[in-house]
Amino acid sequence: MKYRLIVLLLIVAFLQGCTSKMAYNNADWLAQWYIDDYVDLSRDQNRNLEIELESVLEWHRETQLLQYRQQLVALSNDLDNLPISEQVWLKHFNQIIDHWQRVRRELSTRAATLAPQLAQQQVNYLFTKLEKNNKERLDDFNEKTVEEYRADRLEGLLDTLENYLGTVNSQQKIYADIFVEQAKITEQEWFDSKVKLQAAMKNAFVSSPKTDLPTELFKIMINPDQFKSDTLLDAYPYNRQLLLSMLQKITTSLDENQVTYFKGEINDLIQLIDDVSAKS
Repeated sequence: MKYRLIVLLLIVAFLQGCTSKMAYNNADWLAQWYIDDYVDLSRDQNRNLEIELESVLEWHRETQLLQYRQQLVALSNDLDNLPISEQVWLKHFNQIIDHWQRVRRELSTRAATLAPQLAQQQVNYLFTKLEKNNKERLDDFNEKTVEEYRADRLEGLLDTLENYLGTVNSQQKIYADIFVEQAKITEQEWFDSKVKLQAAMKNAFVSSPKTDLPTELFKIMINPDQFKSDTLLDAYPYNRQLLLSMLQKITTSLDENQVTYFKGEINDLIQLIDDVSAKS
């Protein structure tokens, strides 16, 4: 399981990594800067990309932020009735999945629409860069022993918990350690699925007429599960249940200071949403 999913504890994934009003309001520019690292766009292509990114940000601001805010408020209220049950955590988890799927659908639609504008040389460079990045990340994973990998994951998980609880007590560390030790490691399977997805996209550029390319790419991007192995798909519910169990147990051991700290972090996110909901 990707441990960044622990972010569901904080619902901060809603903001897609933006941690300030300035970052959110300039997300279109930041995304364009990121894309430039993968493909060298012409002036017209850059302008078309800019239009689409501005449109996506406007869509996100007008249709998504209120839903994120509502869930954050619900999470804050749940902290008034501890412990938070696995069923309640599952509700939050499913809502996050729904949030992400809406964003993915919107981004996939825009990306597929722009794709036919790429020249073959740009397509080749894009997939060469993606393959290089895949290899670097996989090599980094393979260099670690299972023990080193789990140790890194535990350290990251504890850092995340500490960031949003202020402190982590000894019992909570045990719950986190149990989760990390029992969770199925799926990095290799996840990399394999990523490679298959990218290969399918590359093939679509080669075999699809430009008129059909947006449709073919959208089918690929909107359904990444089609490239995942049964082993990977089976690991998801298993790891999710471990995660829900860990979160429930952690909320049985929260002290008053941790609850206050956590609610403060949630309130900061709510304030951020309020700040960016109106253009400025």
